[in-house]
Formats: sequence, C-alpha cells, structure tokens
Amino acid sequence: MFINTLPVLLASLCVLPSLALRNGLDLVPPMGWSNWENSGCDINETYMKASADALVSKGLAAAGYTVVEVDDCWAELDRNSSGYLVANASRFPSGMGALGKYLHGQGLKFGMYSSAGVHCCQHTMPGSLGYEWLDAQAFASWGVDFLKYDGCFMEEFAKVEQDAARRFPFAPPPILRYPIMAQALNRTGRNISYMCNFPWQFWGLEKDAAMGGRWVSESCNSWRVAGDPRPGFGQALGYVGSTEKYADDVPSGPGAWATLDAMEIGNAGSFDHLPENEAAWSGGAGDAAPLSAWREAADGGMSAAQEQAVFSLYAIVKTPLFIGADVTKLTGHSLQAYLNADAIAVHQDPLGAQGRRLAQQQQTQVWGCALSGGRAAAVLLNSGGAVAPSISVSWAQLGLAVGATCTVYDVWKHAEVGSFAGSFEAKDVGGTSAVMVVVRNCTGTGADAGTGTQ
Repeated sequence: MFINTLPVLLASLCVLPSLALRNGLDLVPPMGWSNWENSGCDINETYMKASADALVSKGLAAAGYTVVEVDDCWAELDRNSSGYLVANASRFPSGMGALGKYLHGQGLKFGMYSSAGVHCCQHTMPGSLGYEWLDAQAFASWGVDFLKYDGCFMEEFAKVEQDAARRFPFAPPPILRYPIMAQALNRTGRNISYMCNFPWQFWGLEKDAAMGGRWVSESCNSWRVAGDPRPGFGQALGYVGSTEKYADDVPSGPGAWATLDAMEIGNAGSFDHLPENEAAWSGGAGDAAPLSAWREAADGGMSAAQEQAVFSLYAIVKTPLFIGADVTKLTGHSLQAYLNADAIAVHQDPLGAQGRRLAQQQQTQVWGCALSGGRAAAVLLNSGGAVAPSISVSWAQLGLAVGATCTVYDVWKHAEVGSFAGSFEAKDVGGTSAVMVVVRNCTGTGADAGTGTQ
C-alpha cells in the first residue's frame, strides 16, 4: 500500500511555522535506557521486559531513567496489507502494544524506533518514509512515549540507488522528513517525545549548521550532534567534545536538546565496535573475542574515576541521558556512576543551560554551565595519564559575580569542600579523572578575599 506524500508535503510547507513542535515535553532532558549499544538486533520481548525490571529493581527508574527504547530490528521486513508496521513474530510475539502496557505497568515509558528512509538502518524492517501518518497513529495506539527517528536509506541524501523497487514516485527531500513526522506525531493527540537522529549530517553536507537551527529545534525535542559512540575513555571525551561544534548555531535548552547517543559506561565493547584494547580480548590468537566476553568485563572496561569523569561531562552538557549497557548485568562502580543523584540534579536543572567547554590546555579542560538559583556547575577534567597539579575555574567563567564568596560542593564526594572567593582550584587531579562541583550560596563582592584551593 503506497501512501502518496505529495499532498502531505505541500500542506506541511504551508503550515510549518504555525505547527512547529510545541508539545510541552522534555523541559528537562529525558533519561532512559536503549538496547542498541549492548545488543543491536539481538532483541526480544523477554530481554526488553527483563531490562525494564532491572531499571526498577536497581533504583535506576527511581533515579530518573524511565524511557525504555527498543531500537532497530523490532518489526517484520514487510508491512501488512493495510500498510501498517508489524512486530517481528519471533522476537515480539505478543506485539508492541503488549510491550507498551508492560512498561507502563512498571511506571516506565515506551521508547520506539523508526527511520525517515525506505528502510531502517539494519535493513531488517521498513522505514517510515511515505507512511508517517500511519506509523504515528500506530505508535500512539501502542502507548509509545518516545520516538528515536533515524536517517538511514535516504537515497537522495546518499546520492546512490538503494532499493530501487521500493522507492516511491515522489519523496520529500531529507531535510523535510523530520518536520513531517513531527506533525504526524503531534496530530495523534498523544504526547510523544521526538528525537531526530540525523541532523548533524545535513549540517556537514551544507557546511552551515545554522541552516539546521532554523528547523531542528522547532521540529524535534532532541537531535543528534554526532555519530555512534565507541567504548573507552578517550573515545568518550572526543564524543562529548562534539557538542561544541554546533552549540553556537543550534542552541540547546528546555524542550529542545542537543543529543549524544547512549552512554558506554558499563560497556567494554558494543555490538558493532571493537573495544579500544582489542588485543587484550584476543587471547593471543589474534581473533576478536565474542561480545559475551566484552559484556562480562568487570565494570565495563573503564576505571571508576574514568566513568565518573565521563558521566560528569554527559550531565553538564545536558544531553539526554540514556544507559547503553546491558542493565540486567550492570553492577559495581558503573551502576553507581549512573545513580549519582548530585550529578543527575545538575543534568535535570530546570534552567536547562547547556554546559560549554570554557578552557582547554594540553592535558586539562574546564567545562561549566549556569544553574537555577544563581548557582553554577563545573567539571575540571584531567584527560592525561599524569596527575594534573592544578585545574581552576573562575566565577567570571561561570557567569557569577567576580568577587563573590561562594560555597563549593563536590558532586562525587557528596560534600562541601569550603567557601571560596573569585575562583576555585582543584589540586593534584588524578590522571584520566575529573572533579565536578556545584558553586552555590554566593554572597557579597569578596574582592579582597583571595582565591581558594581544594
């Protein structure tokens, strides 16, 4: 069944300004769990339910991780005779509506996946191109609360002929496909948070991120700013750094968030990326170890300090926080990193100011953001292997009164470290680690009170 998108597109072009996304959702960044980085297409309803149960039993749901997102490969390759998506019979025999009811019964939200092309990325199920209205209605009927909308198999964008037999006689250009799905979701009458998973590719193609800024924040509750993550500390630092590339042209804030993919904390390796220390897994034979060996690695291949640093950066840049590890096996310092209530409070601050990189030297970085109530947060990062003798941040860098005296609270020590005037200096910061602080209770001018150190 072919759904002609031409009338829909023309109507959309006429009404886009008045129907821009204003759904009142995600005033703080969403939090949840996604299966993709830990299982890929190896999913079924049993695993999804077990993961939901683990979110509840391990305190993660109570901490805010409430979205359970089933990623690619959940549907059959062909639609039914009426044009609707059909749940894969072997993986989800009870259907997607039943899964939605189960998640809601656990107090969780149902996250769904589709793509704006003819297929989804793994070529195992159809994309929503030409079927946006049908798919949105189906998602709403199943109780979907969150949609991750990918960008694979966009033939016009890739400029290659893919699936010629499945191409439609008319298809909107890729940059218009996300607004069309936004309107389809809004018209269902159900509140569905909408993550657009491809815009940074358009900005790179056009060499103009501002072009994307004119539509992405009006059409999407969140949007990706980089490709898929890879496991490992060094990879994570570079990945978080990609938020800086578009931060000026495409502002992030309440209801519209710049987005990184799910966190690799707890993953020594994801299903489609080898770990950084591949040789360590080869057993001397030169062959990559199975994914099961990566999953069983103690605490995901990063030290506690490294995971705390990575989580601190994700929290301060205000990307939606999605766990990328197998939550049924998540334990130890990986689990504790995800559960840090003080870091989550920075992430969920209602002001919604995106964390920015304020300073960078060869081995150190300073990230900061404003918080509600005249407060601010900072991450003092040592990315190198050697101890950093000193990393400091000034109140001026954080937008606070230059001479004020403020209390500094350490997010990972869960304790106040003192009152300081004008700036804060962390001394002897260990290699590949970070100090995350909240600066609060600022008083006076404090111009002659000196500079404090930890």
